[in-house]
Amino acid sequence: MQAYDIKNELNMLDPKKLHIHKDEFNRLILTIKDEGKTMEIRPTMGFPLTNPDEYVSLSEIKDGKKDKEIGIIEDVGKLDSKSKKILREELKREYFMPRITKINNMKENHGIMKFDVETEKGPRTFETRYKEDIRKMQGKRVVIRDADGNRYEIKDYTKLDPKSITLLDSEI
Repeated sequence: MQAYDIKNELNMLDPKKLHIHKDEFNRLILTIKDEGKTMEIRPTMGFPLTNPDEYVSLSEIKDGKKDKEIGIIEDVGKLDSKSKKILREELKREYFMPRITKINNMKENHGIMKFDVETEKGPRTFETRYKEDIRKMQGKRVVIRDADGNRYEIKDYTKLDPKSITLLDSEI
């Protein structure tokens, strides 16, 4: 009996045959060398929190809407330098995650947690619906998802000020 290999189920793209660039309208364009295909695409990370460069899905855009999946890039780092830079910039923009530098206040009301924080991009106030929206990741990293689906990151919660650590400790 042959071992199961998920790669047989997926259309894995050869990074050596791909070129990604932006067109004059700032749309993300994929050219598949050898096939001569060029199309507008939208990337989606397979593992945005843990492995953002691995298993990035590319879907074709038709009439301004996401259409069928073209395939998956196993490792963005294997693309040519220009394609890699453009794709990483697009993913960073798409998966924007402000870094929390200080927690001013946290209040719980009927299961909803309201945060008042400082981020590298300025002050933010947001709410989370569930305790599971505050996730301790590997090491001392914390990712918080607000009620609108936006994510905020704390790289190392032990490096926050004492008040911030005390507030966060009660939730993680």
